[in-house]
Amino acid sequence: MSKLSIYILEDEELYANQLEMLVDELDYTLAGISDNSDTAKTEIEQKKPDILLMDVKVNGSMNGIDLAASLEHPAPVIFITSFEDQATFDRAKSTKPYAYITKPFDAENLQRTIELAVGNLEKDTEWQEDVVFETSLFIKNRHRLEKIEIANIIYLEVEDRYSTVYTRNGKKYVLRMSMGDVQEKLPPGDFMRIHRKYTVNLNHVTSIDTQDNMIMLGEVELPISRSHKEELLQKLDWLQ
Repeated sequence: MSKLSIYILEDEELYANQLEMLVDELDYTLAGISDNSDTAKTEIEQKKPDILLMDVKVNGSMNGIDLAASLEHPAPVIFITSFEDQATFDRAKSTKPYAYITKPFDAENLQRTIELAVGNLEKDTEWQEDVVFETSLFIKNRHRLEKIEIANIIYLEVEDRYSTVYTRNGKKYVLRMSMGDVQEKLPPGDFMRIHRKYTVNLNHVTSIDTQDNMIMLGEVELPISRSHKEELLQKLDWLQ
């Protein structure tokens, strides 16, 4: 599992230091920091951070707004700027940022803004190439968002209105979401519901007991309901 990664573009040293400290305090990963839009563009395209914190007036051939508009597959952009005039706001708005925060800022406000940005992008994004949510889910753990690689999810279990995600490293995460809501965020080719309580990652299936209707995912053994058994075998193209 990896933490949410954030890239900072800020040319004022005081605010750059504050943002860097804030990212560290919130226990996120700093993907990079720069005061130059040209450097930032190169590093953003290479590192593909999850969130961009960007000032408007920066060094380089582009300002922050132009940089945001130039990115081919942009992450959520949060503008943090001293400009409060309507013209700057309107230009920034045209890039469809997830927030526009004026300086000075505070930690709690920025953290909530970051969480909203991730939540909104996850809700609006379809499973397409080169989109970070194609391979990851963000789960809120206390006061921070944690990124879980979908490939590391072994199975999910539902109990009432809660779903529990079990991962390859032995950790589990409880979500206040129905199984159906969680499955909508997972690639359908890799995950399948095998029981009213369980959805499994087909990539982790090691064997199936067709007589006792049980499925093994490494050391984990789960029941298969009769209504899902035939579909499961067909989907796995099981040899008989």
